[in-house]
This record gives sequence, structure tokens and C-alpha cells, in this order.
Amino acid sequence: MGTRTVDEIRVDLAANRAKLADATSEAVESMKPKNIAKESAEQVKQFAKTEFDHATSQFKDDTGAWRRDRLLMIGGAVLGAVVFFVAVSQVAGRRTLATQARRALEK
Repeated sequence: MGTRTVDEIRVDLAANRAKLADATSEAVESMKPKNIAKESAEQVKQFAKTEFDHATSQFKDDTGAWRRDRLLMIGGAVLGAVVFFVAVSQVAGRRTLATQARRALEK
């Protein structure tokens, strides 16, 4: 290894200072709450997209077309749940009406 001149050392020091200044500036920018929130939002969006793609892949075949049999099965389950809850609320509502009518007649 040869000897370096003072000017070469100064040039190296200036380059290292510039690199250090850039790294420090980047670190300060990355620690700002606005930038942290922005990065977190991007990560959440990416996670949601990945999970959505994974969930929808369960309802698509190898060609990417929707599998109607699975969609109909899910639709039927949702429809069944809605009908069940409507029926339960109707029965509960009738009991309430009957109770109110009975109380009104008792007065």
C-alpha cells in the first residue's frame, strides 16, 4: 500500500462526510411521524392485498375463472343465516307484541 497525499486524504474525508450527512438525513427523515405513518399504511395495504388475493384464490380455478359451485355454497350459507336471523327476530317480536297486548288488557 502506497502513501497517500494530503489532498487524497482530504478528498476521502470529504466523500465520507458527504456519505455520513446523507445517511444521517435519511435516518432523520425515516424517523418523522408522518413518514412512519405513511410506511405503516403502505405495509397495511400490502398485507390486505395479499390476504384478499389469498382468500379469493380459494374461489378461483387454475385458469383464474370464478368457481361457481363454491360461490353458490357461500351464497347459500349467507342466505340461510339471514333467513334464520329474520325468523328468530320475528318470533321474538311476536312474543314482545303478545306480551305488550297482554299487559295492555290487564290494565
